[in-house]
Amino acid sequence: MKKVILVLLLAPIIALAQKPIKPNLNKALNLWKDGKLDEAKAMIDVAETDAKLSLDGKTFYYKGLIYASLDTTSNENFKKLAENPLDIALAAFDKAESMQTKGKDYFIMDAMGLPFPKTQQMGILAGAYLNKGAAAYQEDDFEKAVGFFKKSQRVNPKDTTACFYSGYANFQREAYKEAVEDLKLYIVNGGTSQDAYSLIVNALNGPLEQKDEALKMVREAKTKFPNNTDFPKVEIGILIDQNKVDEAKGGLESAVAKEPTNKILHFYLGYVNSKLENWEASKANYLEAIKIDKDYFEAHYYLAQIYLIDAEKVKREMNNLGISKEDQKKKLDLDKVLVEKYKTALPYWEKANNMKIEDNNTKIEVLDKLSIMYYYLGEDAKAAAIEKQLKDLGVNNN
Repeated sequence: MKKVILVLLLAPIIALAQKPIKPNLNKALNLWKDGKLDEAKAMIDVAETDAKLSLDGKTFYYKGLIYASLDTTSNENFKKLAENPLDIALAAFDKAESMQTKGKDYFIMDAMGLPFPKTQQMGILAGAYLNKGAAAYQEDDFEKAVGFFKKSQRVNPKDTTACFYSGYANFQREAYKEAVEDLKLYIVNGGTSQDAYSLIVNALNGPLEQKDEALKMVREAKTKFPNNTDFPKVEIGILIDQNKVDEAKGGLESAVAKEPTNKILHFYLGYVNSKLENWEASKANYLEAIKIDKDYFEAHYYLAQIYLIDAEKVKREMNNLGISKEDQKKKLDLDKVLVEKYKTALPYWEKANNMKIEDNNTKIEVLDKLSIMYYYLGEDAKAAAIEKQLKDLGVNNN
């Protein structure tokens, strides 16, 4: 009997707990200010359905504030109160703006009793996402960082900082297409960092293999930043990659005139001249680069290649001869020419071999060329030493 009485006594209490919420905008705002996001959400959700309050732009302005807080809060229980709260917040802000009186901004009163406008609040919200993204970036969680930077962009679409950070983080996680999109948006929005162009060009010219677009962007950068000495060099490199050597040569000659002590420009000009088979000019360019930096391996290596070209031509001619007396006589004559060509080329290959070579394949090629020349010239001891080096690198010519 006592149990029945207890149930009857509880019934009014349960009924009281289920009493409908009476919508009140000021109460919703105060609950939000007090950090009671669950109660604030419940109140604003009811206010939105109220016949009168649904016509008041402040209802949706407050809803935007409350749902934005649900997205940025560190309270896991509050986070579970809504799916995609930022989407809901931004939609609410948009609706509030559509109901806004022209020339006026929504605001709330801050702790000092001063008006705190919506535009300023949106800036703080965007900044909060930016800071979260920066923290994730510091932890090398680039994907998470991009997510926060994207949210910052959504809150403040014209902000350049979020675009740049998102592009940089995407570049770091090798999402190059997305990185280019972010950084191009950064430029469209008025961003002026030279680094943005550098990253775009690197992505397009490298992993994305969009060299025409890379050329277009580096030329835009060159016009925008005339004092930057790197963009003209990058342009030349792209032109060389595209075999637009005549065009590259003109740019290089101008660049060399401006920077006569720049070894890289002399090297590139040598490379272009070699492509055009201007061998003597190419030799002079490489030698000029070596004058500037005696330890410039690439210049030594490519110069060595040029000196070997004539020898290789003679060798091919010998190999194409027949077995007639005339051919055999000609072969002996050409053999003397080949010996002299090898003797001329040899010091350049020896110099290259004595330098530090980072790439293993290049080292093997240098040794292989030396091995051929030493054997042909009868330098058996030197040839054997080279063969040992090749074996140490895992190459067996036997």
